[in-house]
Amino acid sequence: MNGELLLLDGATGTELNRRGVDTGLPMWSANALTTATGLNVLRQIHLDYLNAGADILTANTFRTHRRALAGKGHAARELTRRAVATAQEAVAEFGQPAQVAGSVAPLEDCYRPDRVPPDDECRAEHAERIHHLVEAGVDCC
Repeated sequence: MNGELLLLDGATGTELNRRGVDTGLPMWSANALTTATGLNVLRQIHLDYLNAGADILTANTFRTHRRALAGKGHAARELTRRAVATAQEAVAEFGQPAQVAGSVAPLEDCYRPDRVPPDDECRAEHAERIHHLVEAGVDCC
């Protein structure tokens, strides 16, 4: 990675939706992590991006944080681990080096400044997300 060009994969949620996986609220693309079919489609999307030349896969962790999971916040760590593991499995199957990045999304469903939680909540929740991503083994966030 010494000054060389690196290619990041493309949209995951859009591809999941295009391939028939439920991406409805509140979990959006994280819904794929809850079924064997969703996981298989996700792994194939990662493989397709690797075959297209991606050097970095983005793990499907956009909505695996406690706030997005509403009443299922206890599952945040496991869903993050499952998302990272699926990307790592695709890299292993591909058989050539690639990195797995973690996605850190806004804490709310939209990008409106008036919906941003207070600073102390943002710091605590993002710290938990980063901890889960590092614990799951991402190469970068």
